[in-house]
Amino acid sequence: MDVFATNFKTIDWIIVCVYICIPVVIGIVVRKYITQLSDFIVAGRSLRLFIAIATMTGTELGLVTVMYNSELGFLHGYSAFHVAVIEAVCIFAIGITGFIVYKLRELKVMTIPEFYEKRFGRRTRIVGGTILALGGILNMGLFLQAGARFMRGITGYADPAGLKIYMSVMLVMVLIYTVFGGMVSVVINDFLQFIVLSFGMIIGCYFIIDKIGWTTLFEIPSSADAAAWLNPLAENSGFGPIYVIFMVVLSLSAGALWQSGTLRALSAKSPRVAKQLYAWSSVSYMARRVIPMFWGIAAFVFVSQIPELVQAFQGPDAVNSQYGMPIFIAKVIPSGFLGILAAGMFAAFMSTHDSYLLSWSSVITQDIIAPMKKEDLTDKKRLLITRICIICIGIFLLIWGLWFEAPVSLWNYMAVTGTIYLAGAFTVVVAGLYWKKASSTGAMIALLAGLLAILGIGPWTKGDDVAWYLSDKFIGAMTFVIAFIGMVAGSYKFPDRNKEEKS
Repeated sequence: MDVFATNFKTIDWIIVCVYICIPVVIGIVVRKYITQLSDFIVAGRSLRLFIAIATMTGTELGLVTVMYNSELGFLHGYSAFHVAVIEAVCIFAIGITGFIVYKLRELKVMTIPEFYEKRFGRRTRIVGGTILALGGILNMGLFLQAGARFMRGITGYADPAGLKIYMSVMLVMVLIYTVFGGMVSVVINDFLQFIVLSFGMIIGCYFIIDKIGWTTLFEIPSSADAAAWLNPLAENSGFGPIYVIFMVVLSLSAGALWQSGTLRALSAKSPRVAKQLYAWSSVSYMARRVIPMFWGIAAFVFVSQIPELVQAFQGPDAVNSQYGMPIFIAKVIPSGFLGILAAGMFAAFMSTHDSYLLSWSSVITQDIIAPMKKEDLTDKKRLLITRICIICIGIFLLIWGLWFEAPVSLWNYMAVTGTIYLAGAFTVVVAGLYWKKASSTGAMIALLAGLLAILGIGPWTKGDDVAWYLSDKFIGAMTFVIAFIGMVAGSYKFPDRNKEEKS
């Protein structure tokens, strides 16, 4: 049996190629509506609730999200669902309470580091912006790899050079419409992609259930550890208590402060709409994880029933586990429907890239370059710099994304690189909003502490023989703890006495 045999035919290629051209047209058309910087970065702060929910879901339900969540399901079974439940509860809690996002929207900031300057001074903004951009850009590092693996698995196209060229062309198309249309283009495309992706995922679920059957899906495979398949705290689950605690802190901090998501709250029509956005989005956040995990579980069940596939995913030359889900759906979904689902997945690829590119480029412009200039930059210059930054980030992603092989799973790579920014940002923003004694020195220590998370993607985290205290999950959890201690100790030891200390 050919591992990469697929139902992907000519009609499916036509559907995908036609669809991915649409966002570029939209980006060019809406360019005329970009008259000032706030239009480009936060869409003039005019997003109403339904559009905000759709575009936020479109951003956070990217192809890389589908790939790493399906990989979690493929490797860990239903125990992976704890990640989805924790995140949904955290997002809902933020929406009900308005924790962080309500106050930030009231302050009318366009980026998180802009708040750093309002509360702790310009130096804190520059350092915080640099760390945010570093963590965010590294976080995107494996998007192209994940996309290429999905394409290989679903189309059966095996030429590595061809895959890289196709994914590079898609990235270039995202760069074009993001550079032209900014947040206005991103919002329109994310809304369109939300609809296409939702339809594609419904199609996928129907054929998967029809192929595997409900009863089989909820049976524990004979090749799996029964306890670990269901319980993330079980000894062989691959998670454990430290990981679960790390997920709680990471989900709460990322939910409130991940720039691409928070940008939607800052673009909302009012602080009240920002709260509602999070409360309602908790449902879509749950779905964006549970459905791909469900696909990964179904893929494992399917693979375990076919000896040739079992052999392919085992041993030293095993197929990467990220291929599990795309290989599976490529075999069970018929041609035509497969093209629609693939178009939805590639739409997800584009919708995540556009928002992330806009987020990190606006941070570089607004929070690093502009504060370092003695004279004020005009809106025209800021727009130009932001567009140049989008292109530069795209070039970096083409290089990094096509050669770097992470020693950890795709999801753990995303979690650890996100922690580079989130550990310090969460501590600093919470302290800045809710603790009067928080000082600029404490904020600086907390932000710099986040850089320790880089250790979580080092080669020493790879392999079962590595000591537990060097694992990526432990490094991630400890980074949050060290940032918190640094903030408290620094604020008490070096309190702010006057405004000059913050400048």
